[in-house]
Amino acid sequence: MALFDKLFKKTESNKYLSDSEIEQRNKEFMIKFEQVKNLFATSLNNYNIENCQCAYPRFQQIIGIDCINTGNSFKCHDTDLLISMSKVYFDISNSDLTDEVTNEKWICKKCGSTYEYGWSDFSIYVERQKLKLTNLATQLIGQAPIMPIPLYLGLAGHSYPPLSEITSVPFAEFESYMTEK
Repeated sequence: MALFDKLFKKTESNKYLSDSEIEQRNKEFMIKFEQVKNLFATSLNNYNIENCQCAYPRFQQIIGIDCINTGNSFKCHDTDLLISMSKVYFDISNSDLTDEVTNEKWICKKCGSTYEYGWSDFSIYVERQKLKLTNLATQLIGQAPIMPIPLYLGLAGHSYPPLSEITSVPFAEFESYMTEK
């Protein structure tokens, strides 16, 4: 019986979350999501007052996070939100690419830079968006991106890149990064 207990006894490492714990985590994530949504709205507005989002390498870095590049299977919440919020700054047309479930060509309304948008799902749990710069038509004026890439909302999926590539940071640090302070 001792062997059975050792094999099948629940421990902290394999504990299931209760409904209230799940609800609490969801509430915490929604608070973080709203913080980042407000940050991105401010950042995109500031980018477009000065020039446009295309002139900022950190914008390009966050929208360019793509699990395909790392061989992993994850979505990046920060990337998904920034792509979704930046859509209003682009004219969207059909793409010649067929490598994704959804393919579109995005052209910046202000500078004419072009991007390839793609969306795919890997499972019922993991889907991801990408926005890859294909032609930069403006001068870069923003600060250079850093590695590891700082994220606040983070990743979700089946496998992840190493912390040397992407890392979780507090909101104040992420805010400074996106507003280039």
